[in-house]
Amino acid sequence: MATRIAGIQPGYLPWLGYFDQMLQVDAFLVADELAYSSSGWARRNRVKGPDGPVWLTLPVRADDATPLREVRLEEGVPWLRKHLTTLRHLYARGVAVDETLEGLAKEIPAATPRLVDATLPSIRFLADRLDVRTPILLSSELGLEARYRERFPEQPGPTHRVAAYLEALGARELLEGAAGRSYFDVPLFESLGFRVAFHDYVHPVYEQLHGPFVSHLSALDLVLCAGSERAAAVLRSARA
Repeated sequence: MATRIAGIQPGYLPWLGYFDQMLQVDAFLVADELAYSSSGWARRNRVKGPDGPVWLTLPVRADDATPLREVRLEEGVPWLRKHLTTLRHLYARGVAVDETLEGLAKEIPAATPRLVDATLPSIRFLADRLDVRTPILLSSELGLEARYRERFPEQPGPTHRVAAYLEALGARELLEGAAGRSYFDVPLFESLGFRVAFHDYVHPVYEQLHGPFVSHLSALDLVLCAGSERAAAVLRSARA
């Protein structure tokens, strides 16, 4: 089994840092059993328009703290068609736009009832376009939240949860996002027999449409501006 793991909640058309983190581990865990938050990136992301960032948002009907795998989308809303129309308009002068968006449309079920059935295909689609071949694991398929409750019945917190996940996977090291420094208990994690490194991502600058560069957009921005082959090279240039 993989020795170095990164684990992140599923997001819609994630940013480049998501895939850079994926490149640096033996397996990448999508934690779809964690709680949904309306303020996070699970249901939305940004692309670029003439007047700045433009949000692409999924029509979620759920309360915060609902497990992500149980979050449902509002029925009857043609969100995929609207997103594709927006993307075709904003990136008309991009590279291989029709081929890319047709590929994306084939991957995402337009009438899916669940959030994760939209977000997971978007992650896999962008990973493929960026030539990221790291195995993607799904928390719910592996029963990792149940393993956490068995290992630590009092459910003491996020550091214990990650330790239980890694133990179940036979992994010894975690690559945690930089924001994890604010809550992750490194001494506790190490006392449980694991190592942690933090992912301090330096966002690459690349040629975009619509004026000055804007960072931290969906990775789809890079793919549509540069094409898949060039996008894969730009992703890796941040650590060259």
